Amino acid sequence: MRLLSVRSLDDIYWYSFNDEPIATGTPLLTPRLSDPAFLLPDESPDSIWHLFAHTWRGIEHYTSTSGLEWKREHLVFPRAHSPFIYKEGSIYYMLFEIHARTLKKKGGNSTSSRIMLSSSSDLALWSEPRKILDSQDVPLSSWRGGKRRVSRPQILQWNGRYRLYFGAGEVRMYDSGERTAGSLLYAESYYLEGPYEVGDEVVIATDPESRYRNLAAGSVRLIACSDGMAAVSCTRYYDRKKGKSCSLMMFSDSNDGIHFRDSAIMQTTPDSGWAAGYITSCDLRYKENEETWYCYFSADGHPDSRIPLRRESLGLLLGKKR
Repeated sequence: MRLLSVRSLDDIYWYSFNDEPIATGTPLLTPRLSDPAFLLPDESPDSIWHLFAHTWRGIEHYTSTSGLEWKREHLVFPRAHSPFIYKEGSIYYMLFEIHARTLKKKGGNSTSSRIMLSSSSDLALWSEPRKILDSQDVPLSSWRGGKRRVSRPQILQWNGRYRLYFGAGEVRMYDSGERTAGSLLYAESYYLEGPYEVGDEVVIATDPESRYRNLAAGSVRLIACSDGMAAVSCTRYYDRKKGKSCSLMMFSDSNDGIHFRDSAIMQTTPDSGWAAGYITSCDLRYKENEETWYCYFSADGHPDSRIPLRRESLGLLLGKKR
């Protein structure tokens, strides 16, 4: 895919494809469909759309001929979270997060997490996953003394090395109890499979002085550009008018992929409807033959009376040059 310049992304107008979630055929008894990662037809081995996302069961695989209505194919990895697809040559690599329970010395359970890597040539059959990063090996993986957690991994090539970005720490919203990442960190390696050396700097952090990132950095999706890197953050902040925690999608840019500058608000949460809770994650790609950006995102609303959980679904934003 041709890389666009950072500045070209500043002039994009974003709009919702539909007021309702996209059709995935996900059963009602599966209340949460989160963290989408997708491939355009010209990136896939069979020239159709492919999307991966996780439910309470694990990472699910979906396909589509239009990108608008999706068919569930199969469960890929049970009990796995937050997939990301990276293609190199004819091989596809999936990164994802798993949680591992470890026994404390004085009894009870504590939770850590690991980033795993698997490969495939057809997006259907995947190799046995291998660990490439453990939260126990990341000094900043704990937020204010909480659980050691690494989450939502993604890989980009940068200056001849592989750069692995990942969320770190776990922040719980004071009013809803919802969790998200406290910061974005990175690690680098000369080899895709690692070993990865964790960087010394925090890339994007929760900032009490920030207007739109004062509660949590949230999930971040990065975009390689011809002259730098762009980021879309699903931030968490306190809204004084509403008197509660809220979220939005913040567009940022960087020359080195480490120091980012916030440049524009891409999308805010609506006041009502299925996405009125939080925007929790996103993935976006540019479709050249349509000159259009596709951004699939996950969001939740208020608790469903039929299910004692906040229901989370996938939506679609389209971006066009002004």
